[in-house]
Amino acid sequence: MSLLSYKPVYRPKIELKSKECIDAVLQPLTDHVTIKINGSLTSEDVFRTVLSMAVNRNSVHSITVHSITTQYQDVACETSLLYHLKKLNMEELIKSNEKILLQEVIKTLKTGKSYEFAADYTNDPYYGKKDQSNEKYVIRGQAKKSTNSFYSYISLYITNKNERFTVSVLPVEQKKTKVEYLSHFIDLIKRLNFKIKVLCLDREFYCTDVFEFLQNNNVPYIVPVIKRGEQMKQILKGE
Repeated sequence: MSLLSYKPVYRPKIELKSKECIDAVLQPLTDHVTIKINGSLTSEDVFRTVLSMAVNRNSVHSITVHSITTQYQDVACETSLLYHLKKLNMEELIKSNEKILLQEVIKTLKTGKSYEFAADYTNDPYYGKKDQSNEKYVIRGQAKKSTNSFYSYISLYITNKNERFTVSVLPVEQKKTKVEYLSHFIDLIKRLNFKIKVLCLDREFYCTDVFEFLQNNNVPYIVPVIKRGEQMKQILKGE
């Protein structure tokens, strides 16, 4: 075939609209998380407002009726939103997060089947203050974006037919080890009756304790190797 006669196949870009994203997430949230509210405002109104902020990358302070009512009529104002969000309990959210994330995904997965899993460790810079409500979740680390303080979280993903889905997201707490979080994930995978074809880890999990734990539990894994020391360099060169 002549290159001059070749016509590339046009594939339209698939893009979710804000309303589609909000509608997909809203139902699992309202099914598993409840905020007690007296008055005309409902927990669904609060969640819808928060989700709209997320998809439009707005802060609580920047909320305006004009920016959100293009999609929905009932929204929570800044004062009401902050007041009601403070009622949420972190421990309850941690327990519910897997039910929320898996509510729709679980329908496409088969029990007893082997899947590829991945775990990521993410540090988000934090510039605020610490108090009793957040002190155990503010993690100190190597300086990044002008701060040594972070909100960190560990996420578990599952891959099915080249699609990746989030299974669980856990906030990192001080004094908890990476092995504890991986142990939680492996127990979760067993409860869901899935098998692990391979567990892919990011470089944050490169440590002896993690390797020993996974090997002792017969979990096949892949992790980026830190090229440090002459012996490691020789191994990587095949010498």
